[in-house]
Amino acid sequence: MSRRLVVSVFALLVALSLVGAPVTMADWSEQVSFSASEIDASQVRDETPVLRYDELDADAQDAVRRAIESPDGSHVVYGDEDWPDRFFYSDYTAPGQGLYAVVYEGDYYRLYTFAAGGFPVIYWLYELPFVAYGLALGRVGTRAYRGEGSARLAAGAAVVGAAFHLVGPVFDFPVVSPTTFVGLGVVAAAALVGRHVSAVRKRSKKA
Repeated sequence: MSRRLVVSVFALLVALSLVGAPVTMADWSEQVSFSASEIDASQVRDETPVLRYDELDADAQDAVRRAIESPDGSHVVYGDEDWPDRFFYSDYTAPGQGLYAVVYEGDYYRLYTFAAGGFPVIYWLYELPFVAYGLALGRVGTRAYRGEGSARLAAGAAVVGAAFHLVGPVFDFPVVSPTTFVGLGVVAAAALVGRHVSAVRKRSKKA
């Protein structure tokens, strides 16, 4: 199997995953938020469940710790399959239903858990730059397969496209914020389209 064929197939597979961003990035619209603030033990109401961090399961511990350690006291988990089962999620909070007290390293924290997502169509708009990138990547990959374009460009663009999945909602935006992620998508899509158009023009002039 030739290197050009391997690169082209890889590019086309990544392109397909990005064109299908409303499905592959569906976690973006499935959000729950954790909000934590330190309080005195005397501020815990009798009806509020008191949870000990060490007794929570791993997913719940991770969400609580991230919220407590966050500069703004909040953390968002994307994808309902990753939501800790221990908590209740809704737009309405009450003791035991989105309102808890957590003991973490000897200190007390008031913890709110609530639904934070919106209508999927909103997130489809956020995903448009990645769909555009996928379409451009598909064209670049096809041209590389036909020998009309650069296999190196196709490989590099495919790696960037795959990286979007690693730093996006599937892994809860581990490196950049959602806003920055969208900005990177816009810049990358514009750059790839520009590079592709430039390559096509050069080839047509030579012909």
